[in-house]
Amino acid sequence: MLPLRRIEGKYEVVRKLSEGGMGVLYLVRHRQLDELRVIKVLRASLDAEPDLRDRFLREAKSAIKLRHPNIAQLYDFSVDEDGAAYMVMEYIDGLNLEELCRPESIPEVPMAVEIALQALRALRFLHAKGYVHRDIAPDNLMLTRDAEGQLLVKLIDLGIVKILRDETQKSVAGIYLGKPRYSSPEQLLGKELDGRSDLYSFGILLFELLTGRYPIRGQDFASLVTGHLYGEPLAFDEADPGRRVPLALRRLVEKSMRKDPADRLSGTEELARLLAGLPIPRFEDADG
Repeated sequence: MLPLRRIEGKYEVVRKLSEGGMGVLYLVRHRQLDELRVIKVLRASLDAEPDLRDRFLREAKSAIKLRHPNIAQLYDFSVDEDGAAYMVMEYIDGLNLEELCRPESIPEVPMAVEIALQALRALRFLHAKGYVHRDIAPDNLMLTRDAEGQLLVKLIDLGIVKILRDETQKSVAGIYLGKPRYSSPEQLLGKELDGRSDLYSFGILLFELLTGRYPIRGQDFASLVTGHLYGEPLAFDEADPGRRVPLALRRLVEKSMRKDPADRLSGTEELARLLAGLPIPRFEDADG
């Protein structure tokens, strides 16, 4: 049974998908449309925090208008009278990108570039709308198939929960206490963000997808923050001693991960253009 009366009559729970610090994810079936969807019920009550409630509603209202083939659709959202918030999202049947970011399962370079280009289409679309995702990570990207059976990359989270998590996990001094694994230096410092913050996060993701290695040195919260702010990332020569990743591609990833936003590429638009222009064989989807 869903914990919110407003939605339990509309959806039948198929199973609980996951449970984390910020909420519970359910796979559900729309009773009238007979469609599978995902409902995320946020754990924290927004009733006692009107500013946070207003921000959630504002961000969700913006996100529900976004339509793009590489973005999982947000169908519905609400905050009930007790302050419990939920979101109803498109269900993507496929492979989470996190499963490919391991040394034993990384894809060939042409496939990695194709995945990157499709993910960048979603990010370029968001950035053109003035939207910063804030939570780019492998577990927020899915690989599935389109109607013709071709590889399709889907961004499955528009970062709304990340905004709430960041706001509820700041100290009195305003210091960021969220999850730092893919956060940009400026995000960790609580600065104003633009698309170059997502670019930094995407650079880390792309490094992992190409090498199976996470480039920021650190294990716990403090060392990860230090690594993002001051440390030198893992070198490609160490992560990719066989040099399977072409030098030009290495340079693009490295520039995307620079500490200062001004030293990075100008944004996801430039990264996509330069990636598409690399002399790398085109990905041929043998399964499509």
